[in-house]
Amino acid sequence: MIRNIVFFKLNDGVTAENPDVAAGVELVEALEKEIPEIRQWEFGGHALDRMPISYDFALNSLFEDVDAFLRFMHHPAHQAVIAHWQTFSSWVVVDMDV
Repeated sequence: MIRNIVFFKLNDGVTAENPDVAAGVELVEALEKEIPEIRQWEFGGHALDRMPISYDFALNSLFEDVDAFLRFMHHPAHQAVIAHWQTFSSWVVVDMDV
């Protein structure tokens, strides 16, 4: 199985209350219902104020195998989420074989 972990950092001056961020959260949350390859999906904002060391959002997802993960990666809905989030954030990713 492939565990995909993503940490999102909002760009300087962007807050979670920004309408683009709110729309981005909705897009991410909708992926679980749109992409059948997703086996597990957890997404949320940072709960504690631990700046500057914390990231703003995190995604923890699970896929059956590499092929399922690649189908997810190339899915048009996922590509739309990437395009949207890159306008106001950056992120780091770890893909683990579990």
